[in-house]
Amino acid sequence: MTWVTWRQHRTQAIVCLALVCVIGAYAIAAGTRMRATFNADGLPACLARSGGAGCPAAITSFIDEFSRGGVSAIINLPLIAIPGFLGLAVGAPLLGQELERGTWALAWSQTVPRTRWLTAKLGLVTGGLVLFGVVITALMTWYHAPLDRVTSRAEPLPFNGEGLMFTASLLCAFGVAVLAGLLLRNIIGAMVVAYVAWDVLTGLVLLMGGPLHVVPSATMRLPCANGCPDAATGSALPVTGHLGDFVYGITRSGHELVVSYLPANQFWTLQFIQGGLYLVVALASLGIAVWILNRRTT
Repeated sequence: MTWVTWRQHRTQAIVCLALVCVIGAYAIAAGTRMRATFNADGLPACLARSGGAGCPAAITSFIDEFSRGGVSAIINLPLIAIPGFLGLAVGAPLLGQELERGTWALAWSQTVPRTRWLTAKLGLVTGGLVLFGVVITALMTWYHAPLDRVTSRAEPLPFNGEGLMFTASLLCAFGVAVLAGLLLRNIIGAMVVAYVAWDVLTGLVLLMGGPLHVVPSATMRLPCANGCPDAATGSALPVTGHLGDFVYGITRSGHELVVSYLPANQFWTLQFIQGGLYLVVALASLGIAVWILNRRTT
């Protein structure tokens, strides 16, 4: 079964390996340049001495060059799309191709029991996707480490490439696509339906990190009799005074500014909540697919 599964999915495996090589080469090249600039600007010493308060201009320059420009978008933006498209490309044919072409009858008529057949396919392919996700996450975490020291990890682009999100999103798309392929018995139709479902779920997950505030935002009140000219959501050092805090908004109340923000230490809480939703959907989809397939006889 291992050999058969490899033969059926070797194209996807080669694509994953190619993606790792391309992303890895760019991440290493760009990350090395980022670290050289980070050290040349004296940011390590400034962060150790004043927490960033003594070098806002250097921090702003560094962020503008590596976070707000095209350098970051080239590597971060594809990471939002890769989990969905790769999960669909691998998941939809897993069972859908067998049912569409009728090869399931040959597989089940052999000495290999149906449960073993399904376990081998799901186990090997899922394991490969997890390995791919972990490698990409490790590359992105290494690449983004200097920026993580001066920006918030809760910002959308780094948040989706670090922690659990990339792998969880990939497994979610895969699980939904497997179930769609089983139900529709058509690879193209399954990919379309699964992409819509994954896209809707991704939108919900993004809302959980923003307007829905599944992790309650903290509030800080700052005296502002003189207008607080440096208070802005995009300033180098957040108005909270702590690098890594993600400021949602700033409103004025009398002679005070009311700052709503996500503390830096809530990064993993939000990762587990949002990534957990992806994983619940993935496990539920795969569980339903296994249940249906074990009951299906025609």
